[in-house]
Amino acid sequence: MRKLLLFVVVLAAAAGALGYWRGWFSLTNEGTVDVKVDADKFKHDKDAFSKSFGEKVQATKDKIASLRKKSEGLTNDGKALAQQELGELEAQHDRLEQQIKELDDAGQGRFESIRQDLSKTLDEVEKKIEELTKKLEQGKDK
Repeated sequence: MRKLLLFVVVLAAAAGALGYWRGWFSLTNEGTVDVKVDADKFKHDKDAFSKSFGEKVQATKDKIASLRKKSEGLTNDGKALAQQELGELEAQHDRLEQQIKELDDAGQGRFESIRQDLSKTLDEVEKKIEELTKKLEQGKDK
């Protein structure tokens, strides 16, 4: 329970720091603390991230389709293994697309955690694509 509370506090602090740094809100001190939220700035940043990330996810989908075509020339075990790995990559790609939809609906509080999770998942998918590409190239050389 203590770890969960610490995680929530750290996540809130990170979201607050990111929001302040990106100009989503500001603090003024004129005898009192006044917090002003710039919803337009947040929406602009969220839309820009969503668009650029959507393009990266589409490029990943194209790479997976290309790998599927390359795997058709393999035989028996190699083809079955490649098809299995491609199925896993497609499942992760579907998860990325679902997270992008969640990002579009997310508010300021959830934006940072979804953004970090998206980045981590995309990095994993790209690493697996590289590994599978190398395996398929080695399979062609044999």
